[in-house]
Amino acid sequence: MASKALEILRGATSVLLFAVFGLGALAISPLMLVLRKPELCQRVVRAVWRPLVKLFIRTGLIAVERGNLPNAQGTILVANHPSLIDVVIVVSLVPKTLYIAKHGLRTNPVMAAIVRATSLPDDARLFDAAAPYLKKGWNVLIFPEGTRSPEAGGLHPFKRGAAQLALRTGAPVVCVGIRQSRLILAKRQAIWDMGPRRVTYAFRADAPTVEIPLNARDKNVASPLDGESLHAAARRVTDELSRRIGGLLA
Repeated sequence: MASKALEILRGATSVLLFAVFGLGALAISPLMLVLRKPELCQRVVRAVWRPLVKLFIRTGLIAVERGNLPNAQGTILVANHPSLIDVVIVVSLVPKTLYIAKHGLRTNPVMAAIVRATSLPDDARLFDAAAPYLKKGWNVLIFPEGTRSPEAGGLHPFKRGAAQLALRTGAPVVCVGIRQSRLILAKRQAIWDMGPRRVTYAFRADAPTVEIPLNARDKNVASPLDGESLHAAARRVTDELSRRIGGLLA
């Protein structure tokens, strides 16, 4: 009985925090329209999202174990996508991080202004849009599954956008595995389904060091093999990214 009451309390807390999140998004949306530049808008959004993540933590809904998630610069962060708030957590942890957002979020009445101001396009324009930011030391977060990961565990087949971005820009790639101690905020899961206990988000990266220097050229940089076409290289690198993230989640 006590466990059920706690589950109801946690569910109500989650609904309340998402209401706060929505109201905050609406409050800063006009500022997004004024600032326009992604680098300015991202700093504002991060300043709002970091306290929100702390609220999720302090109310006991989640815990965040950063692990070896790097303070990266000019890096493509490739991750699995188990829950609704993965972007919020990663952006709050890693400064100067833009992200790839699917088209549906760009038309969401609550999030549209923020998403349009702080994300990069999920189409052929991505490479030209992302390259200048990567060169200036900004990171790009991409979920190659294209949607939230399967509720039953594992990974959806990866799309090739992350591999093509790495191959075309030469930016270093860091794979990030995001694990939850209990499934919450999954694709078809209600926001109040938080269970009776705190849920831990644990991050595990394959970065060789805590700090990745700007424009680093190391084993994390994707490049075509001799005589390999860009299409074939993208297919090979995509398979490698899927294997690496699968290993981080094992």
